[in-house]
Amino acid sequence: MTALLDVHIHTKRYGERTVLRDLSLSLDAGELVSLVGASGCGKSTLLRLIAGLDHDHTGRIRLDGQEVHGITADIGFIFQEPRLFPWLTVAENVSFGSPRSPDTEARMAALLAEVGLSDHASALPKQLSGGQAQRVAIARGLFRQPRLLLLDEPFSAVDAFTRMKLQDLLTRVVHEHGVTVLMVTHDLDEAVVLSDRVLVLDQQPGPLLDTLRVPLPHPRQRDDDVITQSRTALLRRLKAAHAL
Repeated sequence: MTALLDVHIHTKRYGERTVLRDLSLSLDAGELVSLVGASGCGKSTLLRLIAGLDHDHTGRIRLDGQEVHGITADIGFIFQEPRLFPWLTVAENVSFGSPRSPDTEARMAALLAEVGLSDHASALPKQLSGGQAQRVAIARGLFRQPRLLLLDEPFSAVDAFTRMKLQDLLTRVVHEHGVTVLMVTHDLDEAVVLSDRVLVLDQQPGPLLDTLRVPLPHPRQRDDDVITQSRTALLRRLKAAHAL
């Protein structure tokens, strides 16, 4: 079976500094995969390349067998901060860039219901909590019905309890929508609770250092023994990679 996402980055540099080199990865349709590694190892850079936000590299990126050249509606991106337009309502932020139509309004309303914000459609971002704002970002990321959703530490700015609620929300909505997910995180618990696979990047530019599979169906319980064992295994692999 052909992978949905197939990435081969030969070289990515910032000036004289090589950030990524000889890095390959692939994702099958419906997978939720996390990227972990030391700060500065190129995780966020890799997401930007896949999203088409940065073209300055050698290599190739394919989505369902087709070369990715620039930004496409098939790939959504959720950033570390919600990045909502402060002058637009919640509803307008979710459907930003789409012409108003009955279909647009219906999809926007359905997504707000899924993320628990139906009664905040007319609110402005300044009226939202951090967790609510990130729920809007998730709804906006799903609005164009992408095949691949990229997330760059999407829950790092919220408190621990809100983070767990948002993790559960993300798992539920991406499986309901059948979206494939690649997520950058520094939270080991988040990686093993959410992911089918966890990819470990080396501190030095090069191929993936390791892959950890989490053999549990969704939804998962955080106190499951397999989760605890997977977190310990991931911690040991990161220590071996000198990421900790």
